[in-house]
Amino acid sequence: MVAGLRALARLTPYAEAELIGLRKIVKPGDVCVDVGAALGLYTVTLSRLVGPQGTVHSVEPLVFAHPALSYVLRPREGRNIRRHSVALGAEEQGREVMSVPVRHGSPVTGRSFLTAGADGLGSNEEFDQHLDVLVKTDTLDHFVEDNGITRLDFVKADVEGAELRVLEGAVKTIERFKPAFLLEIEERHVERFGYRAQDVADFLTERGYGMSTWRGNEWVPAGGVGETTRNYLFRAR
Repeated sequence: MVAGLRALARLTPYAEAELIGLRKIVKPGDVCVDVGAALGLYTVTLSRLVGPQGTVHSVEPLVFAHPALSYVLRPREGRNIRRHSVALGAEEQGREVMSVPVRHGSPVTGRSFLTAGADGLGSNEEFDQHLDVLVKTDTLDHFVEDNGITRLDFVKADVEGAELRVLEGAVKTIERFKPAFLLEIEERHVERFGYRAQDVADFLTERGYGMSTWRGNEWVPAGGVGETTRNYLFRAR
């Protein structure tokens, strides 16, 4: 499986090198939440790592992203993957507008973001067209309670700048389970929400987490958020 992940990370433009590093974090039997599942590459990788005794909750609010997601997940769904059509953020059991950019007539779901708390399009101004889609929202805290999750080992979140809002809605979960987090943190995305990339990291480091990045073939401690790295791993010390 490791060789397959390396090939995927090298050859697939949508795959990230951090996929390879998941094997050093996620173990058989683990329970994971993939926030912003998009095409499901992380979901499928996590599914293989947790095995039949583990569970992966795949969270993707945009229903028109589901056909591609279904194609990727279908062979494993029902075994250890659970799909959820909801956007996780800071608001419990609500509805919010999600802005979806359009390129050449097709929605670019991977660049979608919840507009609540955002000041304009920010990094998405490069797109000429945008769709406004009303989606269900919830907090990770309520999501965990509502789905009867009694253990949580790992959370991946890629929500185009709203990662801090996901964490703000997960305070109880963090205190209870101390899960590892893999977060995409980019200044160009977070600025539309009025905070800095480092604020996301500080939220977790102030709660006893250490931060690292994937370098070569290992997770290396990082002192702060940089300009050339997108994904950061946080683990409770």
